[in-house]
Amino acid sequence: MSLLIHSGRNLRRIRLLPGRVLLAFLFLVILSLGACSRISSGAFNGDVNGLVTEGRAYLAELSSRPADHLADHEVIALGYAERARLGLGSPFRLIEYALRDPDLPDETRTLVAYGILSRALDGATYFVDPRVLERARLGGITSALNAGTRQLELIEEAVSGAPTVMAGERTVRLGYLLTASDGTADPVANTIVAHVAAMIGDRRRAREDASRLLRTARNTHEDPLTLLEAWRRELRFSVEQPRMVPVTMREEEAEARNGPIFAMALRSLAQRLGSPTTLVDESADGEDLNSRPFLEGHVAERLRALSSLRDYPAQAPVAVAVEINRDGLSGGMGLTRVQRLAREEFVGEAWNEEKLAAGAGVLTGMGADVGDRLSLVLLQAATFLRVWNQEEPWFPGDPAPAVREMEARFGISSISFDDGLPDSWRSYYLRMLARSLTELQRVLPRTSVRGVEIVIGKLPGDAQALALHEPGSRTLYLPPRSGAGTIAHELAHDLDWQLARRRYVVRGGYATDMAVRDNRGDRIAAAMMELSASLVQPDLDDESMPRLGRPAEVFARGTDWLVAAVLARDGRLGGYLTSFQDPVLTGYGTTRGPDISGAAVPALLAILDEVSPVPEPAREWVLNRYGPSRTLMGSELAGAVIDAGRDLPLEARLQKIHDAGLRLYQAVGDCGFSSAAGIRRLTAAQHTLADVSLGAATRGAAVDAIRSLATEFGGVYTRRAADAWITRRLGGAPGGLPDPAIVELVPAFEEYLTRAETAGKGGGPAGQTAFRPRNTPSLCGGNPFAADTPVDRFRNSAGRAGL
Repeated sequence: MSLLIHSGRNLRRIRLLPGRVLLAFLFLVILSLGACSRISSGAFNGDVNGLVTEGRAYLAELSSRPADHLADHEVIALGYAERARLGLGSPFRLIEYALRDPDLPDETRTLVAYGILSRALDGATYFVDPRVLERARLGGITSALNAGTRQLELIEEAVSGAPTVMAGERTVRLGYLLTASDGTADPVANTIVAHVAAMIGDRRRAREDASRLLRTARNTHEDPLTLLEAWRRELRFSVEQPRMVPVTMREEEAEARNGPIFAMALRSLAQRLGSPTTLVDESADGEDLNSRPFLEGHVAERLRALSSLRDYPAQAPVAVAVEINRDGLSGGMGLTRVQRLAREEFVGEAWNEEKLAAGAGVLTGMGADVGDRLSLVLLQAATFLRVWNQEEPWFPGDPAPAVREMEARFGISSISFDDGLPDSWRSYYLRMLARSLTELQRVLPRTSVRGVEIVIGKLPGDAQALALHEPGSRTLYLPPRSGAGTIAHELAHDLDWQLARRRYVVRGGYATDMAVRDNRGDRIAAAMMELSASLVQPDLDDESMPRLGRPAEVFARGTDWLVAAVLARDGRLGGYLTSFQDPVLTGYGTTRGPDISGAAVPALLAILDEVSPVPEPAREWVLNRYGPSRTLMGSELAGAVIDAGRDLPLEARLQKIHDAGLRLYQAVGDCGFSSAAGIRRLTAAQHTLADVSLGAATRGAAVDAIRSLATEFGGVYTRRAADAWITRRLGGAPGGLPDPAIVELVPAFEEYLTRAETAGKGGGPAGQTAFRPRNTPSLCGGNPFAADTPVDRFRNSAGRAGL
């Protein structure tokens, strides 16, 4: 890909190499749905156009100067430009920060603001380093073949060519889900790609927002920067909106139709790059100007020094992104001692946006950015910061509620700070806490924190967590570097504490733990058992996340999700309160959304009814949108088939896939809908997705069985030989004789694939009626997986709980 910017225009030109013709053809279908128009600042006339051009030229001129020819405020200005390039928050949020920055002269503030606006218009924000996509390995392809760049190009085409940004993001996610299921992509791809698709989506949103802002300013003769601040208060920028929003029928259709097409493009890419005839690295032709950093070498060093003097507070999305990659950064391969020490310094000090951008520039300048770990840190920090997009700027000296005012307003017993916390930071954290409590009461108006003690500082003893609620003393600990985004979770623990006192007359513990542990058999116990079974959870065997199956933790995660969902209904992001974004981008906490059955929602509401009921309008909305009767989206339907029987032997797994396929057809069958063309197109697209999902699921079952057999037979080496055989066999690439290590196993491998292929086409015992059953009842878009629990656990436990 090459990105050409000329005369204020952003013209994106894709030069097709011979091997990419097929991929381009596959995306003609997606592109035909209506790509967004190319946005050009040249379309604006008068002063607005001149200011944008001047801002663009200002940043270009600054970035061309050596470090010793830059004043301090100019280095800070370049820091803002770099943060916008990396997607560290909405560009409009960054503009408002720059307009209020006390270290920038007035003229510089305006030039930086218009410079960032020009970047948004040019599509030169939210940069993604393609190295992170090397983790989404396609059929065992190595990074030497530049597979990350190829994948990034496909993702950019899918998002830019979709009818809406949401449709593009969902198309990409679904495509990788399908390819990961059949072994084409590494399973880790689903999470990495969700982050990448979010960045590319936000790049398009920012372009569209900037165009709309400047056109409105021109038509109404308003100052664009004044209008920008008003729009931020009114929550009018789409890039600053929550992502848990209803999906339109048009977006559902695009996801169901184009997800399989995208998966086909990925398989074609894997086949081509995995072919022995692919002997060269097909690097992208031309230079993507968004990849050129504003902070390099000595300029980055100067901003790093200035950021220490400016001494702004820690930001949890940034600090946590760095911390969770600590080992990967300090233990990277191919580093000199000096580079390793530089990385360790980076980990210790990169805890806000400015420090992160400066520190990354320093590492890049000295060649310490080898590998993909630094790129991963930047990607995660950027996506974690999305929930802060509605944040109002804060600078030292800005007003905040006084401690006594907070204690009186919310009934808090006390608020204290660690002695080592800078005095200038305290107003920032008080403002954060006041906002969080206000937003929580917006969702749960009867929530009380009366009597809670809050400590903004380190955790007690040797506790290891982002934040902590200590039930013995009823104290909430919020570490400055990780507390923001966890407050909903920790205050849910306090609601649990209050429920124990009210219902069981016990202090110092949690009601949900007591209900389950003591087998009380009451409404709380029944609802808690359903919640524990239905709430989607990460791997409970992960030693880095202990006790995640504990009832109190499950309830807190569920409440955290509920708060994020209800705020999103009102177009609000509560980044200080919760880091949750959607079922895939779950933030940096342990929160997960409800599983496909939806049974967690009424169970959660039943528990909250005892201590802090959800108001009726929000209650009805969350039940309809996420409860058992909701209509499932394409990716959810596909995922239900793909995940069916995942831990079972091949034959049993194929039968489970068959059963899930029957239920899937109930949701997308030939229903008696109206004759609306949109409904007919959606149903047809979902039928196609059902067939593709079945094929991917059965193929994936065979691949897993092959890998398991190879590992059992000969260990790691045999497994790798089997992976190579799978790539050639399923990709259709020419190959010679199989590795001697697996020659004896190849007949069994072929048998597995034949059985899976038969089931996937509906011709075998397991799959003969999978998608064309004769007497299958039709739900017409309902949720056929609502009771997908042992012995209809939802109905039984809901009855016991009195739901």
